[in-house]
Amino acid sequence: MPKTKKRDPESFVRNLLSNYPSQSRFAEAYRTLRTNIQFAFMDKAFRSLLVTSSGEMEGKTTTVINLCHTMAQAGRSVLMVDADLRKPMLTRIVPTREGHGLTGLLSGTFGTEVQSGSLQDLSVSDIYRLCSFQKKTGLVRLEEGEEKAELYFLDGALVDVNWPTRPGSKKLATLLVKNGALTRQQAESALRRKKSTGQKLGFILISLGLIKEEDLGGYISLHMIEGLRAALRMKTGTYAFERLSSGHFDRPSYDPADLHQLYRQVVIGEEELPFLHRSIQAAIQQTPTENLFVLSSGPRPPKPAELLESNRMTFLLDHLKRRFDVVVLDSPPLLPTSDALLLAPQTDGVVLMIKAGHVNRDLIQKAVDQIRNTHANLIGVVLNEVDIRREGYYKYYHKYYAKYYGETG
Repeated sequence: MPKTKKRDPESFVRNLLSNYPSQSRFAEAYRTLRTNIQFAFMDKAFRSLLVTSSGEMEGKTTTVINLCHTMAQAGRSVLMVDADLRKPMLTRIVPTREGHGLTGLLSGTFGTEVQSGSLQDLSVSDIYRLCSFQKKTGLVRLEEGEEKAELYFLDGALVDVNWPTRPGSKKLATLLVKNGALTRQQAESALRRKKSTGQKLGFILISLGLIKEEDLGGYISLHMIEGLRAALRMKTGTYAFERLSSGHFDRPSYDPADLHQLYRQVVIGEEELPFLHRSIQAAIQQTPTENLFVLSSGPRPPKPAELLESNRMTFLLDHLKRRFDVVVLDSPPLLPTSDALLLAPQTDGVVLMIKAGHVNRDLIQKAVDQIRNTHANLIGVVLNEVDIRREGYYKYYHKYYAKYYGETG
C-alpha cells in the first residue's frame, strides 16, 4: 500500500478513501487489494476476513476501513468489527454513538439471566441460546395454554426434552408396540419399572434385553424431535428456569441422540431469536458510507481472550456472516497477544499487514507460523507504507496511472 502519514486519529481521518478522488493512486491501491482478495478465494464465496499484523502500528485499522469502503462501493453490505478489545483504534476513528458494542453483546446481552417471564419477550430459541452461553444446569419449564414442555440443560448443553402433554399415540411405548418392536405386556412391565425407579424408558428396555440399542435409536431420536418441535411451537406462553445440581443427571440412561444436532435439524438453520436479533441489530451502526456498518469494541473487558474464544463469539460471528455480505474484523497484533489467533480459524481468511521496514523478517515469519498453526486460511500479506518514490518505482507507478486515468501529478 502507498505510504501514509504518522499514526494518530487525525492522520487516520486524512487517510480515508472518502477524502481522495476515486481515480487517485491511493484509491486504486485499495481496489486492487479488494480484487486480489477475491482472486484468493477463486470460485469460493467468502463472508469474513480477519486483518492482523505481527506488531503494532502497521496500518491494520486504516486498511480495514478503506478496504471495507471499497467493498461497500461495489454494492456489498459490509460490517467492520472492532475486535481489538485492548487498544480499539477502529472505535476511536469511526464516529459511533454510545452503545454496548462487541463486549456489551458478549458479556451483557448474552449474559441476560433466564429466570421466568413471557415467551413474547424471550423465545424458546432465545432461552436455549442464553442457557448455552451461560453454561446453565437446570430445567426450563414451558407452558402455553394446556401445552407443556421441559428442557434439561447440563453445563449449557441440552441433554433431555420432556413433553408431558404428548398425545398418547406419540408416546414411545405406544409406538414400539404399534410397530411390533415390543409386546403390550413388555411395554407395561417396562413402564411400571420406569415409574418406580425414575429411570428413562430407553435404558430400562435395553437393560431388560427387550430391545436392541440399534433398533431403539431411531425411535428415541424421533421422540426427541417431536418434543423439541412442541417446545419451539410455543410463542405466547410462559417460561421458568429451575436450577438443578449436576447430580440430578447421574441416573443411568440411554441417549443415542445428539440433542444439539437434533435442535439444528428442527430449526433448519433459521432460529427465531427476536431478543438476540434485536440486541445485535441495536449494537450495529451505519456509517456515512452506504452499505457500510460498524460494530464498535465496547467497554474494555478484564479478560479479552476469554470472550473471544467463547461460544458466544462463535455464535455472534455466525449470525453476522448471515446478516452481511462481508464481515471484516480489525484484530490485535499477533505477537503481543493471542487474541487474533483465537479468531482466525473462525473466519474465511486472514490478511497479514506488514509495514515496510518496521519489523524484522524473523518476527514476520513467526507471525506467519502462528497463523498456520491454527489451521486458519492465510490468504496473503499486504506490504504497507511503501515509499513508491524510491528506486525508480515512482516513475513506473506514475506513468501507469497517467495512462489509465490521465493524471498529471
